[in-house]
Amino acid sequence: MTSEEAKMRELLASPPFSKRDLTSEEARLFMEALTHDSYVSEKGEGVSYERLEFLGDAVTELAASEYAYRLGGDEGEMTDVKQSIVSNRCISASVLKRGIKIDSAARVGNGHINKRTKMPVLEENMRADIFEAIVGAFYLLYGLEEARRLVLAVLL
Repeated sequence: MTSEEAKMRELLASPPFSKRDLTSEEARLFMEALTHDSYVSEKGEGVSYERLEFLGDAVTELAASEYAYRLGGDEGEMTDVKQSIVSNRCISASVLKRGIKIDSAARVGNGHINKRTKMPVLEENMRADIFEAIVGAFYLLYGLEEARRLVLAVLL
């Protein structure tokens, strides 16, 4: 097992994910969810999180929209509630606030590595995109209810 895979497994074993004993398919998909396109460009290996992020973005918006709908209000108020949950700034802040160590498990190119610590340094949009990619992987592997649970546990 590579150190990158070990970091991924450590991240996924911790709350709110709590996924241990990953199958090879689960591990592959979660490694993809943690891989920025700069890593793929530099290393010439792997697949970036962009496709999973596209899917996870939709699932995240659905969960936030359902939540806003249940709170009530008109369309404008529901839109404001949804946006306060799904903006990159809010997702990134929620991930950091909950101590979810996406940054240390992310696979990024050298331009996103701290030269002194050798650790990834993510911009808030990258952190949010990776979280949404993980949501996309949860959706594909475990279904909508489990993906919704993850979104609500982290973002609310």
